[in-house]
Amino acid sequence: MPEGLSVQELCERVSRSVDDAFPDEVWVRGAISGISRSANGHVYFDLVESDSQTGNQQASIPVALFAKAKYRVNAILKRTNAIRMTDGVEVQIRGKVTYYPPQSRVQLIMTLIDPAYTLGQLESAKAQLLAELKAEGLLATNKRHRIPVLPLRVALITSTGSAAEADFNDELASSAYRFDVTMYDTRVQGDEAVSGITKALIDAGQLNHEQFDVIVLIRGGGAKTDLAAFDQGDIARAIASSALPVIVGVGHETDQSVADEVAHTSAKTPTASARVLIDTVQHFERRVSACADRIAHRSNDHLRQADLILGSYQARVARSALEATNRSSVQLDRFGDKLTQAAMLGLERADVTLERADLRIRALDPANALARGWSITRIEKADGGAKEATSQTSRVLRHPSEVRQGDTLVTTLLGGTVTSTVTSQTEDTAPDTPDKPAPDDGEVTA
Repeated sequence: MPEGLSVQELCERVSRSVDDAFPDEVWVRGAISGISRSANGHVYFDLVESDSQTGNQQASIPVALFAKAKYRVNAILKRTNAIRMTDGVEVQIRGKVTYYPPQSRVQLIMTLIDPAYTLGQLESAKAQLLAELKAEGLLATNKRHRIPVLPLRVALITSTGSAAEADFNDELASSAYRFDVTMYDTRVQGDEAVSGITKALIDAGQLNHEQFDVIVLIRGGGAKTDLAAFDQGDIARAIASSALPVIVGVGHETDQSVADEVAHTSAKTPTASARVLIDTVQHFERRVSACADRIAHRSNDHLRQADLILGSYQARVARSALEATNRSSVQLDRFGDKLTQAAMLGLERADVTLERADLRIRALDPANALARGWSITRIEKADGGAKEATSQTSRVLRHPSEVRQGDTLVTTLLGGTVTSTVTSQTEDTAPDTPDKPAPDDGEVTA
């Protein structure tokens, strides 16, 4: 049997084959996955390629960036200040393909990076997503919502304890208004950022939108690759589907993310996002103050006009009252004169009437008739016809037929009375003569 190779010999042949196949450094493109940094300054990660349809990993190669080469790579990245080597970032790197016998693996020893490729990939993906969102009519959807005049109930989406949260809350606290901020803690960078931000947007903007007035999505500044999550379709569509206006402040100074394009308002920084809310409340306060001033001015104008009108009415009423008083005084004097005249005439008429009545009373006074020789005879009868009656009735005697023998007569004369008893009576058959003169002497038969 032929003599076999030792493991070391096999590895040496594989290493020479790899060296022969890749004598020079090569440029390789792919996505960073599982990046880690050692204590001695080395960086390790896998460069992977996934199926564009399914997302399943198709190929992978380990990459080692040793500390010596890392300084050169970092210098390149700092010049552009656009990308950061993190998981998920599409990169194009240069390195030497080698075989590492201790672990029996082919790996790429990285020496350079091409930032332009990464930026190109980001811009290409961003442009494609914006075109899709425009075709779906989602770019202006959230902008149709109106920020309330008092956006005091805020759903804040960012990482708890971050500088972005502190800047935002400090700016609100510096105002004179009481904002009610509900925190949605989520990663805003890395693999978990997209799912976390999307979930928070759906919860605040769709499931519980009645509890808030506005949503604020913020994070601090960074490289474009740090903000890659804000160029993802899931976040953009969640913003477009929100029932509330969304304010985005992710630290962009010169460029805008897809989230900025879709959101209602794009602010440069978390502090600027807070200023949007404060300025909105201040604008409402100024409007209220201006309305109050206009109401006060108009009220004062109306009061002054009312005072003028009231003064005019008072003067007119005073003149009318004086004229009415003068007219009434003249009428009262006339009525007084007429009343005095009527009273005097009434008194004169009363005097005449009284004199006439006095004359009639004196003429009808029985004393005058008695003085002329007349007399008045009354008949007094005992009740029941008894000789000694306990009570008597008296009435004026007008005719002889009214008496009977034994009746008692009382005759009133000028000087007194005469009492007599009837013994007989004689009736005169001659007609009554009312004007017949009275006899000088009266005769009574007793």
